[in-house]
Amino acid sequence: MPKIRTYLIVATIGLFLFSCKRSEKQDETVAIENRFSALETKIKDWQNELNIPNVGLGIIEDGEIVYSQVLDVKDTLARQDMQFNIASITKVIFGTTVMQLVDRGEWDLDDPLYHYHIDEDVKDDPRHKIITARDVLSQRSGFVNWRWNHPSGKLTFDFDPGTTFNYSGEGMEYLRQAVEKKYNTTIDTMADSLLFQPASMSDTHHSWDGKKDFEKFSRFYDSSGQEHELEDYSFTGQAADDIMTTVQDLTRFGQYVLKGAGIKPSTFSAMVTAQTKINDNQDQALAWRLIQNLPNKEYAIHHGGNDIGVATLLVLLPKSKRGIVVMTNSDSGLVLCNNIVREVWEEGTEIIHRAYRSGSIDAIPEPIKVAKEVLDKYRGVYEQPSGRKVNITSTESNLIMQMAGVPNFQLFPKSETEFFLKDFDPIIAFEQTENNNFLLKIIEGENIIECKKLDDE
Repeated sequence: MPKIRTYLIVATIGLFLFSCKRSEKQDETVAIENRFSALETKIKDWQNELNIPNVGLGIIEDGEIVYSQVLDVKDTLARQDMQFNIASITKVIFGTTVMQLVDRGEWDLDDPLYHYHIDEDVKDDPRHKIITARDVLSQRSGFVNWRWNHPSGKLTFDFDPGTTFNYSGEGMEYLRQAVEKKYNTTIDTMADSLLFQPASMSDTHHSWDGKKDFEKFSRFYDSSGQEHELEDYSFTGQAADDIMTTVQDLTRFGQYVLKGAGIKPSTFSAMVTAQTKINDNQDQALAWRLIQNLPNKEYAIHHGGNDIGVATLLVLLPKSKRGIVVMTNSDSGLVLCNNIVREVWEEGTEIIHRAYRSGSIDAIPEPIKVAKEVLDKYRGVYEQPSGRKVNITSTESNLIMQMAGVPNFQLFPKSETEFFLKDFDPIIAFEQTENNNFLLKIIEGENIIECKKLDDE
């Protein structure tokens, strides 16, 4: 009898302790649910304000995924397997794939790429013999972003590879073709074996026929909520753009990187080490943008993606093993992406400022007063070399720039001919032409896109 009583006492104590632990766990779960419920409410408000149909959000804390959901602006339940195009976040996925090869000793970052690939446009320029994978991944390829935005319409070295930062999708594509030719395979096959399978990204694709599982596709929407309808949604494997994935998979990618990306610590360190300075607020690492000297000795690696009807953002804090993934299917999505990072993290405001602007937060200039008749002169539709239209309208004190693929931007006068954006670095300048028309220039560092005016209001 005493033995039975002892057993009952022990069992009762054990049950009590177990119940306490379970209660504590339940309390923690409820607290997390309440926290994310409040965040979801704010996101729905932003979605309504910005006309964004769907948002995919993933949050990582202590290296673990604590939240991963697709939110619908309507009250209907969103598909959790919704496929989003992630635009230029493709670059860091490709870069991380290349680093798998580096880690295995199968690729040398400093091996000239002409051993494997030479683009027809640059075959007569001797600089094609010096461009390397390191030059490309550190955004010092020597190329502009896309050849069709170059005045020549061709791929051209504007400066020596390895010398100057200049963001370039062309560089990434150059490296992709070199990798594919060396291994006689496609980026689709290589990424699947080297990265997607190890990171449990089973629903991520470099290519799409534009038809399979179309009901899962998030579609593309403009800033007013109207759909951008395309005749053909298909695309083939690229290194710079267009990966299709789910919020669950992209969050798993973030988690995989935070846990070391499946590569040796020395290789990981090389991947996140500054290669060149972008401005006084951030550096370019290998594929990743790098923000250093955050509070608590933290640093951030990040990349965004913007295209027509697409805005995405991936920010990781490797020391504290935190991450945020935001995916949207709207031209206005960048505003919401930035809002979420500011809302979720204490250091979010500093990260967003440093990700998009040089200088301190306090150094943003005050707009000057420009006469309304001066502002009105710039109104009209302009065309980029790629054919993309830029619409300029005016208010009493500033200009509004509307362009498919980005939010509507307010342009504040810096002078009578130059305008700035409060959240972003590019300068918008107007230059009067000989025929008394205007040329619009989008200036960001060495990148200058000239847009010709099509009408004269």
